[in-house]
Amino acid sequence: MLSHRRSLLAGSFLLALAGTSLLAGCHKREASLLPRATTAAGAPVIIISIDTLRADHLPAYGYRNVATPHLDALRRDSVLFENAYSHVPLTLPSHVALFTGSIPAENGVRDNIGYRVDPKRTSLPSVLRQAGYATGAAISAYVLRSATGVGPMFDFYDDGIAFESGVALGALQRKGDETAASAQRWMTERGAKPFFLFLHLYEPHTPYEPPEPFASRYASSPYDGEIAQADAVVGRFLDFLRARGLYDRSIIVLLSDHGEGLGEHGEDEHGVLLHREALHVPLIIKLPKQELANERVATPVGLIDVAPTIVSLTGLQVPGEFRGLPLLSGLKAAAVANRTIYSETLYPMLHLGWNAARSLVGDRFHYIENTDPELYDVVEDPGEKTNRRDGERRVSSSLREQLAAIPMGEVTPALIDKEEAAKLAALGYLGNAASGPAGATPPPEERVRILNLLQQGTAALKRRDYPTAIANLSQLAESNPRFTDAALHLGQAYEKVGRFEDAAAAYKKALVANPAMRDEVALALGATYLNLGQYDLAKANAELVLPTNPAAAHLLLGRIAFQRGDVAEAERQSRAAMTDAHYRLNAAVLYARVASKQKRDDEALRTLDAAKRDIAAGHLEPVRELELARAEALIHRERLPEAETAFRAEIAAFPEDLDSYTHLAAILFLQKRSADAVRVLEEMVRTNPTPEANRLASELAQQFGAHP
Repeated sequence: MLSHRRSLLAGSFLLALAGTSLLAGCHKREASLLPRATTAAGAPVIIISIDTLRADHLPAYGYRNVATPHLDALRRDSVLFENAYSHVPLTLPSHVALFTGSIPAENGVRDNIGYRVDPKRTSLPSVLRQAGYATGAAISAYVLRSATGVGPMFDFYDDGIAFESGVALGALQRKGDETAASAQRWMTERGAKPFFLFLHLYEPHTPYEPPEPFASRYASSPYDGEIAQADAVVGRFLDFLRARGLYDRSIIVLLSDHGEGLGEHGEDEHGVLLHREALHVPLIIKLPKQELANERVATPVGLIDVAPTIVSLTGLQVPGEFRGLPLLSGLKAAAVANRTIYSETLYPMLHLGWNAARSLVGDRFHYIENTDPELYDVVEDPGEKTNRRDGERRVSSSLREQLAAIPMGEVTPALIDKEEAAKLAALGYLGNAASGPAGATPPPEERVRILNLLQQGTAALKRRDYPTAIANLSQLAESNPRFTDAALHLGQAYEKVGRFEDAAAAYKKALVANPAMRDEVALALGATYLNLGQYDLAKANAELVLPTNPAAAHLLLGRIAFQRGDVAEAERQSRAAMTDAHYRLNAAVLYARVASKQKRDDEALRTLDAAKRDIAAGHLEPVRELELARAEALIHRERLPEAETAFRAEIAAFPEDLDSYTHLAAILFLQKRSADAVRVLEEMVRTNPTPEANRLASELAQQFGAHP
């Protein structure tokens, strides 16, 4: 039934494409012939995707408040597309559109969670692989993990970011230099075979935390500081290519998957609205030997055009499944005249309980279809400040008709089969009143108020102002049972302050409203029930994730067994989790804690020291509880000064975790260093002004007769 529905969708889409819905416009303007490039069979192909990069925040597109010397140099060697657009302002579906040359309505991936790529779908990596290319990718964000179906497109796929309970998906990322180093290692090892590399950088996605010197240089605009950091990463990567004689021979495409709201139209980040700041992205294509250097193309193009363009440039036959156009192939004016580009976002429907939004943008007008449609003249009003819908009724009507001809497609996430639905229902996560059709998107003023409240709540959560976060997020969650984002962040805030019963209720509310969030929310619920000592419920939630994220499930199951005192089961689960590269270090920490519990302290220390060496060698972020586990093993060996150092290292890396403070204070009390112990407890409460921190400090101080 599903395959039949997809075939009908594909047929409808082809009819729309053959007619007017994607290529026809309503405001006639002369379009130039796109330039033709020489084909280069076997040329190395490299796509660099800088996530969340607005085109209008680059000097190459006229911006003057950030310096990007390396991107500027690449632009001078390349063709720049002035009006390139994303088809969806979300990382996963945008990159799937990029690789499959098809809009989300056809490829079926509509959101960052709950959807997977059909493994049978033709993609750019699969086409190049069949032509003899080695294909590799290095990824900087969890949302592009291999399990989404993107990974199997490639021979090599390094997505080494593990899920972490209580952390927003957007914060699960790694530094661009680490990702670039992985890509460079793969290129070095691949041999003489022609190759296609996809390098994904997550700067400047939130949180905007550029390193020095960019933090100081762009203190008033950390978003621009992260753009400068991304430029530096790209510069070092391009130097690597030049040093190996690859730069001149390669087709290099630099782009972004979507932009960023930065408060314009009421959205700080992206995913909810379809205004130009979220859709207008850079697209720069460098050809072998710098052919067509410094050219500019004004014709509107979309990210679905990238795959057919690369296939055409390498002299291969463009598959019929690619719906985009092969740019730089000398397309005649008629093929691109008055072209419009389709975009959509289902995020408001899936996460906020509002309507989905869709849009078409051409060389002059941008029509956004929502509860209250909008039309903007992007030539005279690129910031989209004035709605021209009423003054340009013919234009609005024409674009509305074109948009209606594009099928909406299947919008329901396809990850929940009957067996999984039964498990969710047994845990009370299905069949709630929160299900049902989405409500209307609020009018602009109310929409801005709601988004501001959400953004204030999440910002308070990030800066650990948990009372403010809870106040704002609970208001949103209570007013709209389908507001899954508010419920999810509310659960995280409750978890941070030790209100685990409230956290579980909030997480359950999010999962009931959007069962496609199963993986992320079930893991968070499992960790919350573990904190509550409700081991059976913790285990049931961990087991929900076994089919889709087995390593994360094994790790959580191991922690549950460890807390229960079943060290044999904890060791078995930790060994199972260690087979996955993403969770290897976290699982090693659990394994070491098990070994230490069994008085195998030397083995525990060897395991942890090896993990520390791996972190240092790979320039990786610290792993939670590693130093805590080392301290426990060192205490067993009566190496108290070293244990104290380890506890303090854990506190420095993870100041929100309370165990290291209390363990350190306890050994200081036992050494008759009461003043030092009290200072540790005071630091814990000062850093974590929560009821749980105050309770632990008071109980420990009373136990040892001190007064923090």
